[in-house]
Amino acid sequence: MSIDFSIRDAVPGDAPDFASSQALAWQDAYAGILDAGYLAGMDVERLTEAWERLLGNPDQGVRRLAVTVGGTAVGWSGFGRPRDAVGGGTGELHALNLAPAYWSRGLGSALFLASVEGLRAMGYVAAYLWVADGNARAIRFYERHGWCRDGLTKQDARFDPPLLERRFSVSLS
Repeated sequence: MSIDFSIRDAVPGDAPDFASSQALAWQDAYAGILDAGYLAGMDVERLTEAWERLLGNPDQGVRRLAVTVGGTAVGWSGFGRPRDAVGGGTGELHALNLAPAYWSRGLGSALFLASVEGLRAMGYVAAYLWVADGNARAIRFYERHGWCRDGLTKQDARFDPPLLERRFSVSLS
């Protein structure tokens, strides 16, 4: 069944939808990877406030897209200036989240491809992203789109225990 959707730049009014889709996506995607109590305790109101601050004061080096269905943002991405020390010309796909009700329906791929095109339009010739170790669904998704593990890992200390993440990269040229 085809879904009518659109992709556009994010606006401050997307904050509640971004928060809701993030909580739902994380609770599903990270089950068994992150602490169950942490996932159950994700506070959509607090996430909304964080998104309001972020979308209200955009970072000029980072672009955010929203994928919408019926005027509601059901997913989002962030990409642009890398958060890590990497070679010149390399951008980062910071995040890609989609409400689970829309998984495997083409919206995630469309949002992902729009984000990759956005990185190219920003002048990047290579890109990378981080994936939580154990997130097999996301790993398959990125591999299907031609991104490869490059051997680098990091520990995300925001979580207890720290979350192991694996880096995937691709040439954009």
